[in-house]
Amino acid sequence: MSTSSLAWENLTYDLQPWIKEMVKSMGFTSMTPVQAATIPLFCGNKDVVVEAMTGSGKTMAFGIPVLEKVSRYLQQPGSDGVVKKGHMLGIVLAPTRELANQINQVFQGMLQFQPADHVQIRTQLLVGSLASVREDLNTYVSEKPHILIATPGRMLDFLSSNLVRTPSLEILVLDEADKLLDVSFEMDVRAIIRQLPRQRRTGLFSATLSSAGDTIFKTGMTNPVRISVKAQKSGQAMPSSLGISYLVTKPEQKLLNLLVLLNNYHYKKAIVYFPTCTGVTYFYNMIQNLVKNRVLDGEDLKFFSLHGKLQAKPRIKTLNAFTDASASGGKSILMTTDVAARGIDIPDVELVIQMDAPTDPDVFLHRCGRTGRANKVGKAIVLLNEGREEDYLSFMEVRHVEMSETSVDLSQYSEFFERITARVRKWILGDRARHELGVKSFVGFVRYYSKHQASSIFRLQSLDYLGLAKMYGLMRLPKMPESRYVPQELMPEEGWLGEKIDMDAYAYKDVQKEKSRLDTLETEKQRRLEQSAKRKEFKHNNTAWSDKTDTKEGKAVRREKMKRKREAIQKQIMEEPSDDEDQVVDWKDMVRANKKKKSDSGMQGSFDDL
Repeated sequence: MSTSSLAWENLTYDLQPWIKEMVKSMGFTSMTPVQAATIPLFCGNKDVVVEAMTGSGKTMAFGIPVLEKVSRYLQQPGSDGVVKKGHMLGIVLAPTRELANQINQVFQGMLQFQPADHVQIRTQLLVGSLASVREDLNTYVSEKPHILIATPGRMLDFLSSNLVRTPSLEILVLDEADKLLDVSFEMDVRAIIRQLPRQRRTGLFSATLSSAGDTIFKTGMTNPVRISVKAQKSGQAMPSSLGISYLVTKPEQKLLNLLVLLNNYHYKKAIVYFPTCTGVTYFYNMIQNLVKNRVLDGEDLKFFSLHGKLQAKPRIKTLNAFTDASASGGKSILMTTDVAARGIDIPDVELVIQMDAPTDPDVFLHRCGRTGRANKVGKAIVLLNEGREEDYLSFMEVRHVEMSETSVDLSQYSEFFERITARVRKWILGDRARHELGVKSFVGFVRYYSKHQASSIFRLQSLDYLGLAKMYGLMRLPKMPESRYVPQELMPEEGWLGEKIDMDAYAYKDVQKEKSRLDTLETEKQRRLEQSAKRKEFKHNNTAWSDKTDTKEGKAVRREKMKRKREAIQKQIMEEPSDDEDQVVDWKDMVRANKKKKSDSGMQGSFDDL
């Protein structure tokens, strides 16, 4: 599209005057391609399925039509701006609390420009943990919101109340629709849609909507218009302002590479993605200790931690703190999981680092899309373990994602690496709970790794378990089924990766927890001995029938050999000529003599006089 065709004056749909003024006041001089294509259709009488790259302005592309529909309903003749008791006019669904909260903030920003003489449009945020369903219902009844912005679980609970009525609903939006229509949310979303009127407008929005497949037709849309907006480069899945790179590393050096990248790159804010919630907690605490003890020299780095197992209030508080973080005199880094991968729009994020390639290739695009938004320059880097994982490049090329190689010369950081290793070991030895969290994080990562869609590339058989355990700072490789993939010649004695420590004396920092451990230590030892004995007995009593058959066959072979041996001796006796009857020796006596010879110690000489 040409720049002139993207001017708001050229929009083919006539928006409400106050919405036009709102757009100008917010500084949007022109539309983005997805807004120009979507707003006229969605404001009219068309359902839309919109697929557009990250950072392309999808939130405004559905936010303006929602406000347009609601505003026109309130101003229609005879309504007097009154909505029936318990009714709402618009619903926006999002897969995560963070995204729902951000959408609500965008709507609040737009609603600040409502004319004072108009009926004031109100929104309500419905997500778990912020308030109970009862509290949300009380707010709904008292404040009479027109637009509900919610996650599917809370929305479904909300609709089960008799206080909530849906017949007046004008418009429904599913943001990050591919996620809302996958197995984790599909049943809830379909249950919500069944309670909504058929005469409504429905919009589905995402950067990777094609992965949703035929499930988009289960949303009750009527002859939807599909809108797909790609990058200027033909077929490219990401904006041209975003540079995507990969760095191949040994697993034990992955943390070192991360810290060097965070130190060396110039940025205001960065997001680092980890595979699991426990991994975020573990490495956040570890890196905070490195910062506290001044192991990380140079830049002033400020870290934030966010993952899905946190309650909604601290999650939103952390995200707001990171969003508002001042870049003066330092850098802000958010350590997170995929809970902050979709739809989140945080200003000044100029660097994204993925500690591991995600199990779902679509998530890779969403992660990278947190930077390079709205034509701003951004950098995204994924760390790949050397070996098979380099094949991930070809895997992503099929999805029109091209990556360039980057590298870090670690030879000049050998002393830095030693300091980090020593400090991490000291930190872990300071509290048994840290060791247990590290083991839990390691095992969680292995489980995560086993779920890769590209299973031919990310194979458990090829994973460097020893190197990975060293990166996690573990002192000992955990006992787990996957340990069989470690070559026997490389497996350290009893799995110890360094100096062996007395696990019985390894204490918790928490006094009460340590007292409890000591109280149960002897009991636990006895229990383990009993379990070991039971396992041996169970193994003996449950020997496979094939093993028993092999044992029987072995006995039969031995009997046959003994029989042939007896027959050979007997034949020898019968064939030997003899003139003296007394020289005839019974064959059984010969066998006994042979046995006696075998049992002879082989010592020579006489010792009768000793």
